[in-house]
Amino acid sequence: MQLNGQTILITGASQGIGAAAARAFAAYPVNLALLARSQHLIEALAAELNQRPGVRALPIVADVAQRKAIETAVQRTLDAFGQIDILVNNAGVGMSSPVGEIDYDKGRQLFDINFWGALMMTEAVLPGMRQRRDGLIINISSIVGRRAMPGISVYCASKFALNAFSESIRVELKRDNVRVVSFYPGVTATNFSDNLLTGPASAQGKGRAKVTSAEDVGKAIVRAAIKEPRDAYPTLFDRVFVWTSTLAPWLMDRVLQRFQQA
Repeated sequence: MQLNGQTILITGASQGIGAAAARAFAAYPVNLALLARSQHLIEALAAELNQRPGVRALPIVADVAQRKAIETAVQRTLDAFGQIDILVNNAGVGMSSPVGEIDYDKGRQLFDINFWGALMMTEAVLPGMRQRRDGLIINISSIVGRRAMPGISVYCASKFALNAFSESIRVELKRDNVRVVSFYPGVTATNFSDNLLTGPASAQGKGRAKVTSAEDVGKAIVRAAIKEPRDAYPTLFDRVFVWTSTLAPWLMDRVLQRFQQA
């Protein structure tokens, strides 16, 4: 997709991958609708990006787990910019808990954000995309949505669910010329693991795996928006991790068992 003049809605945009993607998109003259729950952070980011030539950034405080908040956010974007060309479903939270100790309330909260939030946001932007017969949806999954890791089963399950949703609607929406990209980052240098719903940050494996900067992941999301691949990975390492897991799952089982015991 050609980005100049496009309107891009990014959820979870106040920090981490979402903020990095917003900054990367702002290298082009675009309209940015930036959604997050943190008013202070999202307004500061919008003010920063509005200083860039040709960029218009709209901060929207919204919780993607709330359908009414999503509908209001989409309408505010349409009122400001007229249409939504690209949706980046990035909002997400994590949780760490071994099986047998899972907090079900926190698990439901996680699914409300990671899966149902992306689904509801997608449905909210679809009418306009279908009417124009043009649009792009980028669902930010994870490499652990292709190969689950021990200790974070509920988080992995939410990303597997998001992948299934992406695969299904990719075929459904082809006749409407609405394209769907599944994006699979690995461990990224953000504060994501410091804000888990349950469990220690170390359980996410940060510090024991290859870490990619949020800036590099944000740039990779922009490349995915331009090239529109079916599946996109920020790094070759992430791609090889998934390929190896798919081709030799038994081998990855052994690797992860040793990783867990280390």
